[in-house]
Amino acid sequence: MSDPKSVLAEGKRLLMAAALDLTANTRSLDGFSLRELARSAGLNPNTFYRHFKGFDELGLAIIEDMMSQIRQPLRDLRREAAESVVPPGSPPISWQENPRLNFVRSWQVSNVTVELFFKFVEENPKAFILGVRELHGSSPVLRKALRKLMKDFAHDMAEDIEILGLLPKLDPASLLSVSEVISREMFQLSMDYIEEPERRDEICQQAGTSIVNLTMGSAMLAGHVELLADALR
Repeated sequence: MSDPKSVLAEGKRLLMAAALDLTANTRSLDGFSLRELARSAGLNPNTFYRHFKGFDELGLAIIEDMMSQIRQPLRDLRREAAESVVPPGSPPISWQENPRLNFVRSWQVSNVTVELFFKFVEENPKAFILGVRELHGSSPVLRKALRKLMKDFAHDMAEDIEILGLLPKLDPASLLSVSEVISREMFQLSMDYIEEPERRDEICQQAGTSIVNLTMGSAMLAGHVELLADALR
């Protein structure tokens, strides 16, 4: 006898997968009917409301699932990348003591962050198509959720930059501001990455360079010009 909870979980998964399939074909979540969604999922239309109150809740579930899969791995990878240059347990080395070493750490973290992010995009293109489309879609609930997703990524990035010492000292507001710009740009570049596979290496390089330019530019504006000049010598 099957477990009712597992049946419910499977039905929810099938509906989410069907929604991603349908939105990948140039439509937003409000562009197809409940009957069409249920047919694509292989379920009776009446089962939809066992899992979701409406299409907004379905979209939120997809966004939350995407967030849960990428958020912590990105943070773990940033730490691992920083430790690949300066192993854990080593005494902290400030930017003033060794600006070049710290610039290498920052560049390394930027590269692996970009690599993991776009690998996730490549493995989950339909989720990003839905996300970019709904960011400018008709549902205020989903627009708000997607803006929060990007803000959460930005908060993680700003916190990791501070904890790992990836930039000379910046005030928290400036650090969060530049992290938010990076988060939005990465999200928008995901569509280019999906739709232009022949340019993927170029897009990754563009994203990595943009991150370094934005972060180091912010550090220069904060008065760390000489320190960064030393790092590039």
